[in-house]
Amino acid sequence: MGSLDGFNGGVGDFVEGRLAEQKVVDGKLFPKVFLPANDVEREDVQALVQKIRSNKAWLEDEVVKSNTLLFRGFPVRSAEDFKVVVEAFGWEEQQYLGFSPRTKIVDRVFTANEAPLHHQIDFHHEMSMMKDWPSKLFFFCETAPPEGGESAIAPSHLIPPLMEKTVPEFVKKAREFGLLFKITTPSQDVPNSLISKSWKTMLNTSDPEEAKKRAADILGCMHFECHDDGTAGFKLGPLEIIRMLEKEKGKEVWFTTIAGYGQGSKNQLLMLGDESTIPIEVVEAFKSIMDEQCVNLKLKDGDVLLLNNLAVQHGRRPSKPPRKVLVSVCK
Repeated sequence: MGSLDGFNGGVGDFVEGRLAEQKVVDGKLFPKVFLPANDVEREDVQALVQKIRSNKAWLEDEVVKSNTLLFRGFPVRSAEDFKVVVEAFGWEEQQYLGFSPRTKIVDRVFTANEAPLHHQIDFHHEMSMMKDWPSKLFFFCETAPPEGGESAIAPSHLIPPLMEKTVPEFVKKAREFGLLFKITTPSQDVPNSLISKSWKTMLNTSDPEEAKKRAADILGCMHFECHDDGTAGFKLGPLEIIRMLEKEKGKEVWFTTIAGYGQGSKNQLLMLGDESTIPIEVVEAFKSIMDEQCVNLKLKDGDVLLLNNLAVQHGRRPSKPPRKVLVSVCK
C-alpha cells in the first residue's frame, strides 16, 4: 500500500485510510483519506462517480468538517476521468482569475500552475486577492514527480493565534489596515513565470478604458493604470488578512498571504493598507509557522485532492521533472 499505514474501516460508504504524512487537527485526521472498497472501485472510475453521487450530502459535510479529502487508489487516469469525478459533486465551475497562466485541458480542467518546477509556490488561498474566490478546489495528480514536488496544505485557522503570539503588533496593525497588493504586469505574456500575463490577456481587452472598468468590476481592483512601455499597474486592496469562516462561527482564518509574491521585486509588492512595508522578520515568522503547521503531501498518480479553499492554504514544493497536476475550481 506504499505510504498507507492502515485502515480505519468504513466511513459512510467509503473506506478510510492512513498516510505517514497525516496530522491530527482538532481531533481529526488531516487530510482525510478515502480508498477503494473493492476491485470494481479500483478498476472502474464510474464506480467512484456513482459512490460520490450517492454520498453527496455526506461528502459536502465532510469537506466542511475535515477541510481536505484525498481520494487514493481509484482509477482516475486522465483529465477526462478527473472531469467526471469533479462533475459528480455537482458544484458549479468558477472562472479562474489570476496573474499566472493556466491551460485548459478539457472542460473545467486546467493545468494547476505552469511556473518552472524548481520554483516553490508559497502558501495561499486560491484567488484570495480577487473580488470573488472559489470555495472548493480539486487537484488531480496525473504524473507524480520522481523527487520533491509535494503539495503542501495547511489549516488556516491555526495561523492567527500563532502569529498573534509571535508578532502581536504586526497582527494588530494588519487587522486595522489590511493588505495592499501592487503588481506590474508585463507588456506581453511571459511563459514559465509565476506572474506572466499581460494586462490585455488578464482582462481580455486591448482598450485601456475597458480594461480599467473590468479591473474594477471583475477583480475588485482599486486602481489600474496603463504605462507607456506597454506594462500596466494593478493595485488590489485593502484586503482582509484575517477572515471569519461563515460556516464555523467564531473561527478565524489567515486568508491573505504575506509571502510568496516576490519580496523585493519592483513588479510585485505586498504592503499594509497604510502603505507601510511588511518587516522581513514578520514574513520569516509567517513562513516558519506555515511550515510547522503544514502537511507535505506526496501525491501519487491518480490521486484526487479536494480542498476547502475557505479554510485550507496550499502550495507547491520544488521538484524534479516530470510532474503534472491538474486543477478544477468550484464556486
